[in-house]
Amino acid sequence: ALVQRAVDELGSVYVLANLAGVLKRRGSLDEVTEEDWDFQHDVNLKAAFFISRAAGNAMIAAGDGGRIILFSSQGWWTGGFGGSVAYASSKGGVTTMCRGLARTFGPHRITVNCVSPGQVHTPMLMTGLAPEVYEAMKKQTPLGYVAEPDELAGPVVFLASDHARYITGATLNVSGGFLMY
Repeated sequence: ALVQRAVDELGSVYVLANLAGVLKRRGSLDEVTEEDWDFQHDVNLKAAFFISRAAGNAMIAAGDGGRIILFSSQGWWTGGFGGSVAYASSKGGVTTMCRGLARTFGPHRITVNCVSPGQVHTPMLMTGLAPEVYEAMKKQTPLGYVAEPDELAGPVVFLASDHARYITGATLNVSGGFLMY
């Protein structure tokens, strides 16, 4: 419905940047409820699939190619820990889905890529986070600080541009060096 509304109002869709994500932090693995698991997978993975499919199909119909940019997390690589395993697995699904969508939509000149941020100073990160944990995060990042949300704009603009037209199925690590691979 959202993609169709954009097509109806704008004529076509050329770029989808799906930045939606939720984290229900729990203290331990045993505290994660089925509702926590389902909620994080519904928002982080299921919704990303359906809006990407709708946008990709709209781009195919328009015949002009396009760009789909998904957001994962460093959690997909680290696997999360304790109460954040549901979040990490949902973001791992996004990373894997990116590759499958890239193969599916590639013949139509639609690129699909993933941005994988490290720690970003947002309410999602900060809610319930102890100050000493925040300080430890900064120390674990070679650049020495937690990113601000606007620091993710440049990578998204790049992936949406023609400069990235031959990049597809990639996961761009934007973590200040927190994770190096």
